Amino acid sequence: MPVDVLIVDDEADICELVGGILTDEGYNARFVLDGVQALESIKARQPGLVILDVWLGDGSRDGLKILETIMRDHPYVPVVMMSGHSTVETAVAAIKMGAYDFVEKPFQSDRLLLVVKRAIEAAKLHRELDELKVRAPFLCSLIGVSHEIQEIKQQLHAVAPTNSRMCIHGPVGCDRADIARFVHNLSLRADQPFFSMNCLLSPPQQIEVELFGLETIRSDDHTPRKIGLLENAHNGTLFIDEISNLSMGAQARLLKFLQTSEFTRTGGSTPVSVNVRILTGSSRTPGELLNSDDFFPDLYHRTHVTSVSVPPISSRREDIALLSKHFLSAIAAAQNIPIKSLSAEALALLESYSWPGDVQQLKNVLEGSLILAINNGSNSINVDDIPAEILLGNEFSQEWDKKGPTIAFLPIKEAKDAFEREYLLAQLKRFGGHISHMSKFIGMDRTALHKKLRNLGIHANDIDKD
Repeated sequence: MPVDVLIVDDEADICELVGGILTDEGYNARFVLDGVQALESIKARQPGLVILDVWLGDGSRDGLKILETIMRDHPYVPVVMMSGHSTVETAVAAIKMGAYDFVEKPFQSDRLLLVVKRAIEAAKLHRELDELKVRAPFLCSLIGVSHEIQEIKQQLHAVAPTNSRMCIHGPVGCDRADIARFVHNLSLRADQPFFSMNCLLSPPQQIEVELFGLETIRSDDHTPRKIGLLENAHNGTLFIDEISNLSMGAQARLLKFLQTSEFTRTGGSTPVSVNVRILTGSSRTPGELLNSDDFFPDLYHRTHVTSVSVPPISSRREDIALLSKHFLSAIAAAQNIPIKSLSAEALALLESYSWPGDVQQLKNVLEGSLILAINNGSNSINVDDIPAEILLGNEFSQEWDKKGPTIAFLPIKEAKDAFEREYLLAQLKRFGGHISHMSKFIGMDRTALHKKLRNLGIHANDIDKD
């Protein structure tokens, strides 16, 4: 997608010259002749880059004042200053205020294009770095070998380049935002911004401001204009997770945008036109969304041009080993602690757990386990390092014996013997060591029972009679 560049200079011929150079290189150039028009143009649609003349000849709206406003209200928009009669002090002041670079008139086309390219790349890296500080190092884009994951990857590879809208369904904790970024990275917009928001994490009124932005209503209001995610994501992708939690008013505004590609900031009246690919997510199934009383059917159909349903990890347990390896490596690096692998018993325990919190819960459990295992004297995370709730909630945990592993981790013959030993010891205790009563209850001949007890090494002193 072409980057939108706003040129601000009080000389029309300079604007046309710069605009022509940029247009020939594939940029989308627009220009204005003074500071007032510049702020109005930015207000109408946030550009991807501003080329700003230092001297605009309109007093309080000169270039440095405009730069100050842009840096305050649009911190991700790079600004390149331009002037034909500025001092070194002016250039240094502009850089200190946040300008990316300074170009002197008359300029060489190659020099201008190089500065523009680098400014856009630097702004993109700045955005990505801020996002990665929050999400890294736990990105896990569809890691796994299961048939379900391979099918989903094929579907995403087919849909991503088409620019169509998609809804990602999956359980709480499955990291739908990571899958949305996977789609963005495979799309034709991969070199443009990617933003995401979760509608569960903010009050309804705040969500509308985050999504559509906030307009400064009064001229004496010093609250800066807030640019919403829709505007920031121009030419890129916006992922709206848990979309059914949008208020009905926000749903109506989003539906209008999907119909017209225009919206107004909260509290404002100026239409803002942007080109954004919308991806959505929900922990509810398509049927639940479509039949819901609090979700517009028309919004459902416009967001579900295609859809994908991500299965919980409890239904693709063969992926847990790879996910665990990925998370442990990332956690060790982030926490600056030695990396450890899962013991066979610990991995089996994780693979047999139900994981109601899905991938996010697995990551949290692994982080806690790795920290607990720091001083366990082993190169592995053992069962004793796994949080108690995983043991208590595990289908095999009831047979856990601190002297050894559960039957889930034994060959079938050893598991059978271990189970029979525990069962017969419990029955001996129950009947106070009376073999005749016990044999009648379990339906086993007394002679055969005596032989079984001898083979299992069970003796009278093994019975706890308290």
